[in-house]
Amino acid sequence: MQGENNNELKALVHLLDDPDQEIIKMVVTKLTSLGPKIIPSLEEEWEKSFDPSVHKRIEEVIHIIHTDTLRADLGDWAKNHSDDLLQGAILVAKHLFPDINILKIQNQVEKLKKDIWLEMNYNLTPLEQVNVFNHVFYSLNGYRGSESDGINPAYCYINHLLETKKGNPISLGILYLIVANQLQMPVYGVDLPQHFILSYHNHPIHNEQSEQEIRSDIIFYINPLNKGMIFSREDITHYLHKLEVKQEPSHFSPCNNLQVIRSLINYLITGYELQNENDKVLELKELLQVIS
Repeated sequence: MQGENNNELKALVHLLDDPDQEIIKMVVTKLTSLGPKIIPSLEEEWEKSFDPSVHKRIEEVIHIIHTDTLRADLGDWAKNHSDDLLQGAILVAKHLFPDINILKIQNQVEKLKKDIWLEMNYNLTPLEQVNVFNHVFYSLNGYRGSESDGINPAYCYINHLLETKKGNPISLGILYLIVANQLQMPVYGVDLPQHFILSYHNHPIHNEQSEQEIRSDIIFYINPLNKGMIFSREDITHYLHKLEVKQEPSHFSPCNNLQVIRSLINYLITGYELQNENDKVLELKELLQVIS
């Protein structure tokens, strides 16, 4: 911001140390209404100030702007761009990492896809294709599940997964799904209680197919947490029986990208609830509302 606008912003920031809470509230409302374009200027003002209370309030304003922008962007994704699962996962990661390096993530995913593509032969059977995919994904690239601390919400974020190569069922499943779909493999997400798996189909899903037709087209299921292990419908039944959960058709059927991102946010909510991070839980529930 420059000139008159910059002077206005400085005047507003100066009022952040006012003892009158009503004035503080009005200033925060005004600043947040100006949107993300003022964040660099706010950061400059933060560096110039030596008042801890002003620091805290500037940080609160920046956080509110980031949160409002994220809600708007996620709503736009849900309405217009939900075919791009990677974008959805990146937007969710912006909840904790607002300055996330999107290009870096896209390049990391592209490299992983290329590594698998170079080994893939589309004359292979579905099982053979998945074995090749799993070998490159898990053995050569080193992706693995975090059995001991899988509920930690950090393992849900795609940038954290790409950096550490460690994830939980939902983050590993989303990355697997993104790359498989980019390679034109008919793989889809399946949301289970306390788990997230994948289904491999004979053919890509079409809008005119019934639920029964879609389920009957599934060849097998894939467990992304356990190095892409193949399992069957009977294995899902056994898993649900162990959890004492009543079987539902959705436990065996693929879900769309909106449902996948809802599952990702629900994983995060559960993780942050266990850590008593109530502010994050409330923010994530608001994000969930945006795409519900």
